[in-house]
Amino acid sequence: MRLNIELPGWLEACRPDDALYADAYESTPAELRALLKTAIAFAFHRWQPACDEQRTERRSARSGFRHSESSRPAGWALAHLGPGFASPARLLAALVPAVLAGVGRILIVSEAPFSPAVCTALELAGLEDSFLLDADQMPGLYEDLRALCPDGRILAFPAADGSLTEAQKELLHSAALDGMPRFRDLPSPRLLCLHAPGSPAEDSLRWLYPDAEFLTEAAPDIRAAYAEEESPELGGLPFVCGPGMEACWPGPSPEFYRTRTCSAFLFQNIDSEALS
Repeated sequence: MRLNIELPGWLEACRPDDALYADAYESTPAELRALLKTAIAFAFHRWQPACDEQRTERRSARSGFRHSESSRPAGWALAHLGPGFASPARLLAALVPAVLAGVGRILIVSEAPFSPAVCTALELAGLEDSFLLDADQMPGLYEDLRALCPDGRILAFPAADGSLTEAQKELLHSAALDGMPRFRDLPSPRLLCLHAPGSPAEDSLRWLYPDAEFLTEAAPDIRAAYAEEESPELGGLPFVCGPGMEACWPGPSPEFYRTRTCSAFLFQNIDSEALS
């Protein structure tokens, strides 16, 4: 079942004023907000919200095994944003699947103020647990969350220059030692843009992916392509989408935020046992 994680009391003092998000939302052009809304809606279309807990059981006398499997959402997810991170599309691609997976609590933290684009994304996704923390507060938050529930997820979004802060490095290192699943955003992605010259999509893409390298011809390591029409030549790329879908991005699936367990035993025939 979904866990109701109560956040540490000291964290509330680190929550930014609500006006920050409202102002960012209002100052963002409607057409850009619409792109983020479409990305959220597409995630719900692509992946249906999961049940809090799922369990299956199978017994087979023929194979000689019986087993059960269960799946439940992680208790919490902690996303750490580096200074200057400002891609609302990549942030939503990573965190909306956590909502769909049923994660108990989704926290977004940063050592520097959130960009207006990030604030708008958080507002649209209904992600209310965002906080500004000093670097020396991060280890304490991580340990407090683990004490509440050891089943968490860690996400790191590098700074605008592509580097990880010392706090992010320490957080990822601690999670690795604890065997906790981790996700790291890849900065400065290469995007193939096949929109017509002068298309409004150009400005939209630069707002959605401000650190990206925009290409007009095929090249190695392209992460996604945005084209006005489908083309077989783009079929081998990780992600391709058309007009109006520019804010969609290939992030982790909801499965990343689910914990699976398996119980396995040899099958025993009850009637044979009773006769022996």
